[in-house]
Amino acid sequence: MSFDDPIEFPAEYLAYFDRFNDRDFFEAHEVLEDLWVVEVGELRDYYKGLIMIAAAFHQWRRGRCRGAYKLFRDGRAYLATYPALYQGFELKGFLAEMDKVFRPLVSRHGQDCPAPSDEQLPWLALVHTAE
Repeated sequence: MSFDDPIEFPAEYLAYFDRFNDRDFFEAHEVLEDLWVVEVGELRDYYKGLIMIAAAFHQWRRGRCRGAYKLFRDGRAYLATYPALYQGFELKGFLAEMDKVFRPLVSRHGQDCPAPSDEQLPWLALVHTAE
C-alpha cells in the first residue's frame, strides 16, 4: 500500500454521506451513531459533529428551530477542531457551506425560520476512497 492508495472507510461512514445526499437526515444520524458508540479515539468527536449536523437538519425540518440551532452550533464546534481535509472529507468546505445554509437560523438564534429546500443543500462527497 502506498501513500496514494485509496482509503477504505467503514460502511457506516460511507452510508452517512449517502443518507445525507438522499436528504434522509434522521437515517444519516442513525447510521453514523452505530460507529460513534464504539469509537474511543479521536474519530469519536468527529463522528459526533457529523451526527449533530444531520440531526440539526432533521430538527429544523420538523420546525424545531431552537433545537436545530443548538445542534448545529455544537456540532460545528466539534468539527472545527479537525484539519481542512479529514477522513477523506473536505471538512473546511463543508463547514463553510453549512455556515451559509444555517446563517438565517443562527442569525435568529433558533427563532422560527423556514428550513432550506433540498436544492439549497450541498452534495457531500469523499475524496480519495477505495472503490
